[in-house]
Amino acid sequence: MSIIDKIRGVFGRKQTPAVGDARGESDARGESDANAPDGDPGAPFKRKLPPWRKALRFVLPVWALLIILGTFVFGGAFASEIMPGEVGVIYNMSGIGVFGDEASVVKDQGIQMVWPYFQRLEKLDIRPQIFVMEGDKNISDDHVQRLLVRASDGSNFYFPRVEIHYQIIASSAVTVIRQNGPGDGWKKHALLVHAREILRNEFGRYSFLEIADPRTYGEATARAKHALNERLNPLGLEVTNIPPPKPAFDDAVEKAIEDRQNAEQEVEVQFEKRNKLEQEKGRRVQQIEQEKNAQFQGLVAELEAKKQQAVNHLIAVRREADKYFIQRQTEGTAYRDEKTTRAEANKVAYQKEAEGMVAQIKAVGESGPDVLNREIAEHVFPQLSKIKAVPYAKSSTPIDIRHLESGDGR
Repeated sequence: MSIIDKIRGVFGRKQTPAVGDARGESDARGESDANAPDGDPGAPFKRKLPPWRKALRFVLPVWALLIILGTFVFGGAFASEIMPGEVGVIYNMSGIGVFGDEASVVKDQGIQMVWPYFQRLEKLDIRPQIFVMEGDKNISDDHVQRLLVRASDGSNFYFPRVEIHYQIIASSAVTVIRQNGPGDGWKKHALLVHAREILRNEFGRYSFLEIADPRTYGEATARAKHALNERLNPLGLEVTNIPPPKPAFDDAVEKAIEDRQNAEQEVEVQFEKRNKLEQEKGRRVQQIEQEKNAQFQGLVAELEAKKQQAVNHLIAVRREADKYFIQRQTEGTAYRDEKTTRAEANKVAYQKEAEGMVAQIKAVGESGPDVLNREIAEHVFPQLSKIKAVPYAKSSTPIDIRHLESGDGR
C-alpha cells in the first residue's frame, strides 16, 4: 500500500448508516425505495455527503501528491550520498514503524534514499582524526595548548607535542550523535574533556628521573590509551594510537637528565664491551683448547708411533740378543769343548811328561853326588868370573851372634 493510499484511507473513509434504528422495518424499506436512483427498490441505501466533504476528499490526495512530487523533483532531501570515510544514521521522525527503526546506522557507501518529512539522515566522518596538544594556547578543537604534568616527586615537566589518533566507532554512530549532537560536535567535547585528565594521571605516577626513561613513558602511553578507550568507547569513540611523546624539563634538569643518560649509555657501552670481551675470551679459550687438543692428539699419535717403533726395536733387539746369545752360547760350547778336549790332551801329555821327569829324577837320584858336582861345574863355576871380592878383615869388635835378631823379628 502506497503512502497516497494510506492518506486517502485516513481522510476518505466511507460513511455507512446505522442498522436497526427505532423506525420500523417498513418505514426503512419505504425510505430506501424512495431514495433509490431511478426508482430501483433493490439498490443499497447511500447517505448523501455535504459538498465540502466531497471537495475535501478530492483536494487532500491531490495536495499530498503535489507535495511529494515537489519534494522528490525539486528538492534533494529524499536522497543523500554517503562518501568513503563516512557513516550515516537514519532517524524515523514519524513514529510509524513502516519508516524503519527509530535510528539505524548505514555503513554502506553510495546513494541512500530517505522519505522526506518522515526520515532524516545524519552523516558522520569516521576517518582517523588527530588531537594535538602543542603550544601555549588553544588554536582549534583539535589543537589545544601543550600538556603540563606534575610528577610524583613534586617537579613539573611538559610535553612539547602530544598526538592522539582517534576515530568514531561506526556501529556506535547513534551514540555519538546522542552524546555530542550532529555534525562535528564530537570533536569539541569528548577528547577535550577526558584526554588531559587521563594523561596527567598516567604520566604523573612517576618522578622526573623515571619519566625521562623512554621505556617508562612508553608504558605510561600504553596505559593512557587503555584508560582513554575505557572512557570513550561507551561514547562511540576509539583511540587508535598515541605516539609516545618525549617529556621536556627545565634547562638544568634537561642537562642533568642528558648527563645521566650519557652515563647510562656509557655504562651500557662498557657493559657491551665487557660482554664482547667475555665472548672473545671464551672464543679464544675455545680456540686454544682446540689447538692444544689437536697438539695433544698429535703428540699422543706421535708417542704411539714412537712406542710402536720402540716395541718394534725391542723385538728386533731381543731377536738380535737371542741370536747373539745363541751364537755366543754355541761358540762358548764349542770353545769349552775345544778347551776340554785340549785339557784332556794336555793332561795326558803332562802326565807323560811328569812321568818322564819322575823317571829322570829317579835316574839323577840314582846317579848320586856326581850329578850334583856336574851341575855345579856346568852352571855355578861359569858365574864365578863375574863376582868381585876384597880381602876379608876380621872385625875388631866381635859380634855375639847370640844377640842378633833374625830378619823375621824373632
